[in-house]
Amino acid sequence: MSDHAPLKTSTKLGWASGDFGFNIFWQALNLLMMPFYTDVLGLDSKLAGTVFLLASLWDGFADTIIAAIADRTRTRWGSYRPYLIFASPVLVVAFMVAFLTPDWDQGGLFLYALLSQIFLRTAYSVVSIPYSSLSARISQDADERASMAGWRMFFAFSGGAVVTFFMPRLVDMLGDKADNTTYVIAAGLVGIISLPFFWITFATTTEPERLAEANPKGLSLAATGEDLKAAFQMAMHNGPLMRIFGCIIVSSLAFTMTNKCLVYYVTYYLGREDLVPSLVPFALVMNLAFAPVWAWVAQRTSKRETWLMANAVSAIAYGIFYFSSSKDPYVAAVLIGIISAANVAYQVLFWAMLPDTVEYNAWKTGQRHDAKVFGFASFAKQLALGLNGALLGILLAGIGYVPNQPQSAETLDGLKAIMALVPLVGVGISALLIWGYPLDQRRHQELMAETALR
Repeated sequence: MSDHAPLKTSTKLGWASGDFGFNIFWQALNLLMMPFYTDVLGLDSKLAGTVFLLASLWDGFADTIIAAIADRTRTRWGSYRPYLIFASPVLVVAFMVAFLTPDWDQGGLFLYALLSQIFLRTAYSVVSIPYSSLSARISQDADERASMAGWRMFFAFSGGAVVTFFMPRLVDMLGDKADNTTYVIAAGLVGIISLPFFWITFATTTEPERLAEANPKGLSLAATGEDLKAAFQMAMHNGPLMRIFGCIIVSSLAFTMTNKCLVYYVTYYLGREDLVPSLVPFALVMNLAFAPVWAWVAQRTSKRETWLMANAVSAIAYGIFYFSSSKDPYVAAVLIGIISAANVAYQVLFWAMLPDTVEYNAWKTGQRHDAKVFGFASFAKQLALGLNGALLGILLAGIGYVPNQPQSAETLDGLKAIMALVPLVGVGISALLIWGYPLDQRRHQELMAETALR
């Protein structure tokens, strides 16, 4: 089959379904881990934020190493697909370990949280970077990639909705939240659900050998130097990738504030802790519903124009959310739903844009470096999320947040400011960055044709 022919539905959905499995872990890390640290483990909010920062910095470093190894991997199953089978069980174990609740002092809790999160993030990257890199191998058509990214986000937020809906309920069913095994068992049960989705991705995808051979192979000290040089060349010459790099940092740093504060907002601002298992998954359901919509819009306009449209919707929604004084759960659900529907566009679009920069890299440098491109982007995302966690910990302390206590009016106002005003700044910065993004469908096809002629 030609790289430009329409993909089989089974291939497209088989690949995209893998992100259902990944987001069981990722959304738990993103939405549940911070409240777990502060309200269950008993870790100080600033120390919890520091855990996210240090673990993300490690993650960014590890991603570049994992990406280089994946690009150089050669097996009868391909370069990337074997990781989905052989490394995924370790990810489930790491997920369970991260939810242990040892009865230690603050220093011990900090060290345990940091090491267990480093283990979890490393295991996650060993599986996720090869998975993401597959998108550049499966199709080289920009519109197909937009469709793939939309379906990927559909499955991603399905997985996120599952873990945020079922894991708190499993914890309640299992008994005492402070018990050392309660969260571990719940994590293990939801983690096991992920494995069949990784196997489906393995079974329904293939890797064209000629594309694998456009990457270097062989692991050695000299190879390490070659990979560092390749990464430097990408940073210097791949302008579209660097724009996406900036947008990933901004979107992950700013827009994630809303999601990470959602449990606090529902629990303390609305005063409805009983609605956490409903409203948090609802935000992800809105992500799920609108991911294919934004992919459809990108196919009919361009990825750049679609990003700017989403900026406009986000800005309006955040403004209304911040100035609304209502504590009605239905009003909150509508506003959170609009924000979630707009913000999913950024995730759809940068996952759709990234594979295009692989061909841009081949056009500029002569080599694809698929996994390195995704590792580079993952580094940006991890760095931003680490900064996000550290900043959130500082901001929560700054507004006077006290775990498991009624919050003052000033603290509640500060919580809304964190959720709305920080992302508003991100909306403006990301619009400036994406304004000059050059790779529309026509330009992508031109540079691929030029590369083929060489």
